[in-house]
Amino acid sequence: MLVAVYTLAAFSWTMPAVLFPPKAAIDGIVTRPFLLLGLWQAWDMFSPDPRTDDICVEMRYTDSDGSVDRRMLTDMVAMGYFERWQKDRWRKYFNDHLRLDVEHQLWQPFAEYAVRRLRMEGHDPVSIELVRWWRPSQPAVRPELRADVRLTPWNSYPFHRWGVPREWGR
Repeated sequence: MLVAVYTLAAFSWTMPAVLFPPKAAIDGIVTRPFLLLGLWQAWDMFSPDPRTDDICVEMRYTDSDGSVDRRMLTDMVAMGYFERWQKDRWRKYFNDHLRLDVEHQLWQPFAEYAVRRLRMEGHDPVSIELVRWWRPSQPAVRPELRADVRLTPWNSYPFHRWGVPREWGR
């Protein structure tokens, strides 16, 4: 029974309202649990209207010794298939929410989370910078147009910087 209810709710969530009249009623009931449990669906990766840009998010941090390091948080092309599968929810979070200006309320909590994680790994970050990267995507119709071999230049923009106060979280 639970599987049938979820299947109907997920179907409703992904359908356009003009093709599925009970969508408004069903979505009104399931929106809160779907968002709370991370069960929501979106069509921006596939049809009917996929993204027109390759996008990714980077985190740069400066350690107390002055060294600077960077981590590409959503570079799926550089990951193996198993790692992509493991990190796909993070990719959705970074690409669909964190990088957007309208979601600026997420930037500082993520920077604080990143500091805590880096400290668990033995780093001592004194600053965090979040950077969005994008480039126009080209239809992949020939092998030389695969995302990992394209020569289209990337654009970048640092969208959040935080100098970690000495007394914070220690």
